[in-house]
Amino acid sequence: MQKFYHIQRPLALILALVLTGSLMASPVLAAEKISPACDETYYATLDYYGSLMESSVVKSYRTFGSSTITDYGVYDAVNNLTDGRTAAVENGKVTFNLTGNVPDRFYFEGKTSRPYEELPWRLSLSYKLNGVPMAAEQLAGKCGVVEITLDVLPNPEASEYSRNNLVLTASSIFNCDDILSLEAPGAQVQMIGNLRCVLFIILPGEEQHFTIRVGTNDFSYTGMVFLAVPATLEQLDQVTDLREAKEKIEDSYHAINKSLDVFLNSLDGMSSNLNQTANGLDQLNRARSTISAGKGEVYDSLDAALEAAGPLTDAMEPMAGHLAAASQALSDTTVLLNEMSSNLAALKPELENARTLLKQLTRESAKAQELLKALEDTPKDAKRIASDLSGDFKTMGKELEELQSSLDVLKKSLSDLHGISNVHDMTVDVNGIPMTLAQIMQYVNTAVQLHDAYVANYHSEPADPAALAAFMAGTGKVNEEQAVLLTQLYYYSLTEEYRQKMEQAETASDVIGGANDKIDEVNQLIGSLIAPSSYIIKDLKKLTDTLGNGGISGDLRRLSELAEKVCKEVDANKGLLGSTLSSLDDMADLAVRVSRNGDTALDQIQSMTQILNTYEPKAQQALADAQTLAQSAAVSLKNLVHAAKAAESLAKSSGSDVDGGIYQAFTGLSNALRRSSVGLGQTDTIRTAKNAITQLIDDEWDSHTGENNNLLLM
Repeated sequence: MQKFYHIQRPLALILALVLTGSLMASPVLAAEKISPACDETYYATLDYYGSLMESSVVKSYRTFGSSTITDYGVYDAVNNLTDGRTAAVENGKVTFNLTGNVPDRFYFEGKTSRPYEELPWRLSLSYKLNGVPMAAEQLAGKCGVVEITLDVLPNPEASEYSRNNLVLTASSIFNCDDILSLEAPGAQVQMIGNLRCVLFIILPGEEQHFTIRVGTNDFSYTGMVFLAVPATLEQLDQVTDLREAKEKIEDSYHAINKSLDVFLNSLDGMSSNLNQTANGLDQLNRARSTISAGKGEVYDSLDAALEAAGPLTDAMEPMAGHLAAASQALSDTTVLLNEMSSNLAALKPELENARTLLKQLTRESAKAQELLKALEDTPKDAKRIASDLSGDFKTMGKELEELQSSLDVLKKSLSDLHGISNVHDMTVDVNGIPMTLAQIMQYVNTAVQLHDAYVANYHSEPADPAALAAFMAGTGKVNEEQAVLLTQLYYYSLTEEYRQKMEQAETASDVIGGANDKIDEVNQLIGSLIAPSSYIIKDLKKLTDTLGNGGISGDLRRLSELAEKVCKEVDANKGLLGSTLSSLDDMADLAVRVSRNGDTALDQIQSMTQILNTYEPKAQQALADAQTLAQSAAVSLKNLVHAAKAAESLAKSSGSDVDGGIYQAFTGLSNALRRSSVGLGQTDTIRTAKNAITQLIDDEWDSHTGENNNLLLM
């Protein structure tokens, strides 16, 4: 369907608006072999100040012989511009019956103001005469300079397509014979014969303010014509290419920008590290100075050590002879010890005979002691055992009572043990209201849905939070207090602070979830232990009742007390024979131990002799090796003293050069690092310049993507 736009020109100072593009519903035509084709044009007549006076859509159909035309659209009135046929209008449906004489073209007009309300601009005009504001109705025939000011403001309630793609032109024509001067800053002024045409162009999304200054002796004005057309010129394809190139450049620049931030942050860290390295070199240089200052003392100590090494070398030379004498002494000692071992071996049979007699005496004494103990010591032991048993049974009774009390406490503790409570969900402070993460997500989703419903209903963003809150309350889904809270939460969800808090809350929720999983595992383990522990406690309690003072332990304690009384009576009549036999037995034991010690001593002497015989050859070899080592050590020590003296001489001859070279190297490297750190200190300047460039680029992008116009959104 094609669209044509024509100009209505009413009386002077009456404005006409021509809008391109289909702003009405597409027609639905009766099914025919060839369907009718429709063109439409929207006309609007404005008053002197840009307010709508009247407007309509004129539709032109090529009928192709069709007897019926049906068009869908909401109109205030429908007028047949072709013949006298009357339209049937019902529920937004317009039908013309063309039965009979079917015209080739059929025109009708539908009165409506809706397309003007949906224009992506708001238009207004004002007037001045010689700089003084004046009503348009009073300007006709005036003499002077007349200023006509056009204000074009974007309409945020228009559709996105209209805001980003419609271009508006405004034109006025003046007769050169009727005016003295003409100024129109920002306009294209074109001569057409004796007429001067003033043309303004407003790009998508732009806010513009134009002024025409006309000098005249008798002012008259034919009006201003507006034409709204889609930006479909072939040259505007370059705008699309520019937008795509801008997006690619923007992505690349953001990547470079992030890399520069990482690089500059690295340079910031290097500056302090270079200063620390330079300080370390300075410390090493001071250490070099300390070593250089103390090398004289080191040389003196080395000279003293070398001088002391001379007597040590002289003392090691006779050591070989001393080791040879030690070897001979070892041989003589071995021979003497072998002879003594042979003599001592003859004593072993005598010791064995004495030990046999002592053992017989001990056996006889033991029998007498057993008999005596049966007569005298049994009451004593029984008395002691009975006393000990009485005390033990008393103690056991008390401990069983304490154990029973402890079991009662443990049983109560197990009955009260329900496990460890889970960690509660973390709350986030949202505009002074603590909420869990799940509540926040639920409220935000509800707020976003109601906001989207507002936009779908009004085709625009809310003018302010109060408007959005009023809409939410009006839906009936929430009350006024909840609507205010959801509105605050919606706008708060658009902030960086909300994003950071949600990230922190999500991280904390993950940690809490892991902790709760571990707590559940512990609670499961505790639950699996409660039932077996209860059975054990019950059995232990029964056992303490059986063993307690009222049971076995009480009976045994009373029995031990009775036995203790009997033993006291028997103990009062002990004899003296036991002490005599005990003394005799002790003497026999002592003699046996002495004989055994004698055997042990003889065995040790024989073992020592065998060991000496075994290791004497190895000891002789060790002494021989030590003799060789002493001789070699004396020679090596002499050579070491000579080498140390040569090294000392070399250090003294090259020390000054080495010291000076290290000093120059450390000093030069330290100064170079500090100068480098000064250069790295300029990273803030570089970062400031980078940020300034970034801001400049972003401002330029924003200027053409909605801030000043929508050129790059076309």
